[in-house]
Amino acid sequence: MSSSVTSKHRKQVDSGKVDLVVKNARLLLESGLVRGGIGVSNGRFSVIASDGHLPDAEIVIDADNKILMPGLIDAHAHIDDPTMQSHESVSSGSRAAAGGGITTFIDMPLTNQVDTVNIVDERIVTGESNSVVDFAFNAGMMNAQNVSNIPSLVEKGVAAFKAFTCAPYEANTGVIAKCLSEVSEIGGHVTIHSEDQGILDEFQKDMDGEWDAPISHSLARPNIAEQLAIRQNISIAAQTGGHLHIAHVTTREGMNEIERGKMRGVMVTTEVCPHHLMFHRDEMNRLGPKSKMNPPLRSKQDRAALWSALLRGMIDITVSDHAPCPIDKKDAGKDDIREAWSGVDGIQMILRVLLSEGINKGRLSFSRLLRVGSRNPARLFGLYPKKGVIRIGSDADFVIIDPTKEEKITADMMFSKCGWTLYEGMTMMGAPQMTFVRGIKVYEAGKILVKPSHGKFQAMGSGNKPLGD
Repeated sequence: MSSSVTSKHRKQVDSGKVDLVVKNARLLLESGLVRGGIGVSNGRFSVIASDGHLPDAEIVIDADNKILMPGLIDAHAHIDDPTMQSHESVSSGSRAAAGGGITTFIDMPLTNQVDTVNIVDERIVTGESNSVVDFAFNAGMMNAQNVSNIPSLVEKGVAAFKAFTCAPYEANTGVIAKCLSEVSEIGGHVTIHSEDQGILDEFQKDMDGEWDAPISHSLARPNIAEQLAIRQNISIAAQTGGHLHIAHVTTREGMNEIERGKMRGVMVTTEVCPHHLMFHRDEMNRLGPKSKMNPPLRSKQDRAALWSALLRGMIDITVSDHAPCPIDKKDAGKDDIREAWSGVDGIQMILRVLLSEGINKGRLSFSRLLRVGSRNPARLFGLYPKKGVIRIGSDADFVIIDPTKEEKITADMMFSKCGWTLYEGMTMMGAPQMTFVRGIKVYEAGKILVKPSHGKFQAMGSGNKPLGD
């Protein structure tokens, strides 16, 4: 239920003409859903008011009683890797982001290191020449040779650092401790893909002769591998005082470790992906190699635990872990799942999954959608309140959504290079209708409306709040 904008919410910088007005909307504010509209001047929100108090504008859009919320921030997406351009590129990946209501993506290293200021500078040039939405960068993969680069990267505006406890980029506990110690002093956080390599090594031996079944990929990476790695990483974070961020949690046991860590006062946050909220491992043999990713799909019980944790606030943000590939790299695993690429599409699906499987099935509230999709990632990555909120002076990044729109998902509607989607043929309820980045409409009705150079680099810490606040 939503109410009209009251004097508590009615705000504007001045009463003159503005660049853009969106009226007749249900605004998803930090205080809840309210009826009214917004005005935009110079790329920022300048008015939040009831329709009768909105100023004149160069452009006026009638939202037709749809929901207007802050644009989503995808903090874990594999978009730009110079040697993997057949998988995705900034141009295609940012278009997919816009088509999914994502107004800022934070690129995650895939196979090439992003661990020096020079590399970041090169990526910024590529991004600002090709992206239709705003962007930032995670650094990684962290190892003994690049821990010393953390201070210069933070100064550059890259304050999130990716590490692994497993192959192919396994960092030992000493490296992880050094990384967490470093960020405890200068800000930022360490994001860790948490699976115990010893467990993986032993359980993979048990799958000999079974690799023709896609589900074997999940069975070879059991829940305990995630649980043990998360437990150890939380212990290191507790000792060092560094901010630990657990990448793509998938299991009940892993969530239990994170909840216990939070209750003990450890600075630990976590994220969840749409595919782990949507699918379960008993579907893998039907879905085939397309369903292979790391960490893998889990049981129905694990999936239910993730939804519960998301609603209760124990999962902090939603991310895509977008990592598609050409279809031939999936087909390579038809007879042996080990040969298939690990990764799926997702950046265009986060909001759709949260609306269809969350809001419309009673698993998620609109207030939690705002937090996990927009506000929390902006805070965690030092972009708040510049991003992630509808507030006077904040960047006018927003998406207009229709939570009741039925939509059949097809590969043809996707902007990704990969040409396929794990969600093919599914009918979902709830979809983004228009996406705006700094007050400019970048997406509507399946079309991208701006040139590739619209997106701008966003330095972590530029939101005028302490990193992670």
